[in-house]
Amino acid sequence: MSIKAVLFDLDDTLFDHLASAKAGLQAFTRHLGLAPSNDLAGDWFTIERANYDRFLAKELTFQEQRRERLRQFLPLAGYAAPAGEEDLNELFAVYLECYERSWQAFPDAGPCLQALRDGGVLTAVISNGNHAQQQAKLRNIGLESALDAIFTSESIGHPKPMPEAFLKPCEALTVLPVHALYVGDNFRVDIEGARNAGLQAVHLQRGGTPERGTLQNLK
Repeated sequence: MSIKAVLFDLDDTLFDHLASAKAGLQAFTRHLGLAPSNDLAGDWFTIERANYDRFLAKELTFQEQRRERLRQFLPLAGYAAPAGEEDLNELFAVYLECYERSWQAFPDAGPCLQALRDGGVLTAVISNGNHAQQQAKLRNIGLESALDAIFTSESIGHPKPMPEAFLKPCEALTVLPVHALYVGDNFRVDIEGARNAGLQAVHLQRGGTPERGTLQNLK
């Protein structure tokens, strides 16, 4: 079956969220006068995932999940969480600035996207997240111009792994699902979700073996 479009997850597929967030967290904890540690990093990412899932489930707004992350994380670090929402917003803005300074693409992301487009294949991102932030990431790391479209759970109205999260982008690109390939790092959300919607899918395991951990085989 010929592939007419390759659609990508963003965080930890094209964009190195883990490395960016770790660097941002280290700078943030130093700002708080705390010593960075693996335990604190583990707590941060556990709390991030749990509250981001609540945002995707529409239990929290995007800004509310940020505040809730600080409410849960700061006491674990021995730091009193501010009581007021504006104070929490201001403190999270400090982390956000640290995180954004650390934004980086995986080295193989740009060459892969360009090679696909040079071969006449449509390229797009389907990401669970806030549309403005995900678009800003792509612009900042230099990948926006190599994409035909950017779709997010916020812009689509459905998060992955719901079928609509994959089918609506295919419809917008005028590509049948059977002619689309999805690439992502999360097997349940990305791979099972895409396959259940009728797309082909490749599980990209960043940090695994060189063969599994790069986009080389898609070029």
